[in-house]
Amino acid sequence: MINKKKILVTVAITALSAGAVAGCGSSDDGDGPVTLNLMIWDPAQKPGVQKAVDAFMAENKDIKVELEQVPQDQYYTKLDSALSAGEGPDVMWQSSRIPFYVKGGVIEPLDSYIEKDKIDLGNYSEQITKLYNIDGKQYGIPKDQDLWAMVINTKVFNDFGVKIPEGEWTWDDMLATAKEIKAKQTKSTDRPLHYDFGIWNGYPSIFRTLGGEFFNAEMKAGFDSEQGKKALELIENLQKEGLINEISNSADFDPVSSLISGSVSMAYIPSWNFSLLQKADAPANTFKLMPLPSINGKWMMDTNGLSYVMSANSKHKEASWKLIKFLTSDKGAELHAEGGAALPANNSAAVQEAFAKANSNLADLDYILKEGPKHTYLRISTQYPAVRSIAPKINSDILGAYYTGKMSVDDTVKNLDKALNEVVNK
Repeated sequence: MINKKKILVTVAITALSAGAVAGCGSSDDGDGPVTLNLMIWDPAQKPGVQKAVDAFMAENKDIKVELEQVPQDQYYTKLDSALSAGEGPDVMWQSSRIPFYVKGGVIEPLDSYIEKDKIDLGNYSEQITKLYNIDGKQYGIPKDQDLWAMVINTKVFNDFGVKIPEGEWTWDDMLATAKEIKAKQTKSTDRPLHYDFGIWNGYPSIFRTLGGEFFNAEMKAGFDSEQGKKALELIENLQKEGLINEISNSADFDPVSSLISGSVSMAYIPSWNFSLLQKADAPANTFKLMPLPSINGKWMMDTNGLSYVMSANSKHKEASWKLIKFLTSDKGAELHAEGGAALPANNSAAVQEAFAKANSNLADLDYILKEGPKHTYLRISTQYPAVRSIAPKINSDILGAYYTGKMSVDDTVKNLDKALNEVVNK
């Protein structure tokens, strides 16, 4: 987990040590061949990124791109170390941590390049585009956007003789289906359902579905409310009924592999993992995508998105911009999708069709792509990046205490609001 104070210290050092490079936007692109370093973290998406990079190099013979995939739990540590030395990748993935890096002066604003090449940011997800606009300057071009689905293993349903749900469904529908599956399961380790329970995704999604707001106009957290308590109780009931794994034993649980194996029949899956289901050794339509279950006629999901950004330390800014422009163009985004990368933030019909085609084994994907964006809100850690620093502690010490019966629901939401208020209002 990134340390905000460390970031601000290291990027400040970088800004000083990189001096002229970061300050005046100089570049030594020249006429000779250029080598760029592109840094990403997700191995599952590397083939898609590589496919786009290869096409870029084929069109730009004088630019070589070295793609470096760093494990996610090491990515920001390595990035911080490199940037603090005035080095680092020319182009990189960035997330909602971007404000810390911008404040440190190590990310190059892209406005002049966007204006020069007449890039229409209206072609990208508006929510994600705005994430990378800080103090009126645009620092990233969106790469992807997140959606979620409740994915069903239809083979398990057919083997058990359980009717496969169709269309939109309610929380009660999901419960009834999960209980029917559970009654037919014979292995003690199998579960009918996986539902996310942490502060990042599942719990806040139910909270927002119920009408809750993370913070009010006075920037006071809002989980100490009927919505906050009800959302917790709905998840706890799944555990009590034995429909999901015990939350205290779920730290290393992999919902994708469990869904593929059939040890879990239904699972809450993000769009960046759809390609793993597509590549599974299973017949087409084994995995069916359902919308998240509605409560009181409403369903919501969190979204976030990565961007390609340029390091202010780069000595090859023109070449770096060419790479960013290509990777996020219609062609580049299509190649990402074809190679198995996450759902592109480029909303052109051709790009979205390429993603659907690349994942054509997944039943009802088109419905999720069409309807999902209408039901999104920005992830709590995306809207309020400071939440990242305390999310593990919230999950273990507050929500974890509730799910293990060590803390009442009233105390849980009070402690949750207290923790959020302290970090967000510093």
